[in-house]
Amino acid sequence: EIAAVIEALRDGFLAPGPKTEDFEHQVSSLFGKQHGLMVNSGSSANLLALNAFGFKPGDEVVTAACTFATVIAPLLQLGVKPVFVDVDPSAYVPTVDAIMEAVTSKTVMIWLANLVGAKPDWEELRCRTNLPLWEDSCDTISVTTVTDVSMTSFYASHMITAGGGGGMIMGNNREFIEKCRMFRDWGRVGNNSEALEDRFTSSIDGIPYDGKFLYGVVGYNMKSTEMNAAFGLAQLKKLPSFRAIRRANFDRFMLKLKASKTFVLPKEKKAFDWLAFPLLHSKRGEVLQFLEGNDIQTRVLFAGNITRHPAYRHLFVSESAFPNSDRIMAEGFLLGCHHGTTFEQIDRACELLLQFEKNLEVI
Repeated sequence: EIAAVIEALRDGFLAPGPKTEDFEHQVSSLFGKQHGLMVNSGSSANLLALNAFGFKPGDEVVTAACTFATVIAPLLQLGVKPVFVDVDPSAYVPTVDAIMEAVTSKTVMIWLANLVGAKPDWEELRCRTNLPLWEDSCDTISVTTVTDVSMTSFYASHMITAGGGGGMIMGNNREFIEKCRMFRDWGRVGNNSEALEDRFTSSIDGIPYDGKFLYGVVGYNMKSTEMNAAFGLAQLKKLPSFRAIRRANFDRFMLKLKASKTFVLPKEKKAFDWLAFPLLHSKRGEVLQFLEGNDIQTRVLFAGNITRHPAYRHLFVSESAFPNSDRIMAEGFLLGCHHGTTFEQIDRACELLLQFEKNLEVI
């Protein structure tokens, strides 16, 4: 990775260039998509793509109550109503039936995260609806050919990283991807071409103008760099081994904790590439303090029920609306499955969990 970044610097590109285009092509192919657009983060990918969708007043989007904050934030920023559905408590994503029950005549999209690497049954969803299927796959890299648009992230702890950050929007409609590019690049209509016929054939109110600086949408600056792409390309070569290690780490957790009586393990899915190992326990607070006190880093499961958070409280439905998302919020936590984690580290974490469980029996 270091050598790849140095090579990119010596090539003279800082802004996105040929390495970025190569990275876009390779990653979008992994997702079964024809086109990709690299941006500076997965959250930016969500914001830009949803801006480019072109929502109208009154539009609704079906999504999960147990999610990540920047799956929902862009909807609210765009004035779109999220219609929440609950999740399966040990699968961490909604069932197809739950999703379809929430669809109404106002629904314009089904927009779900492959949370922690778990995936809804996208194929069954496609069989049951013609609505656009959009996936936030920031937590994993996974082929889902039936979805219309996919977003992913290259944050430091994810499947691969582009130097600690980066994200990508992917789809099969080139026009849509180009609209996302406009939103990414300050809103300007022009591209990076220096050709005279591309630059000097535009005008504004009869005033001849450089097409590179013609603004068609109210945009942002969410570009990545060529160095990010160079780092990411080097990581892509290691993706098969990263996947194998992560799956082995996940299986190791399952093996070591299968005898547990109090920890709820995830539903095992061999085809999933999990970001982390999710667990539920009724005394989560005590569990996390015990683990952290023994130098085992933990995380809660992102937002849990997003409608309970201060910024999203106005979306709260009722105390009983999303019981499974509430349970994950109260009991859920994550342990690392990263490809840099060893079996020895996993075994120690599991031994501590089982020790905690044994201590409960004594009490």
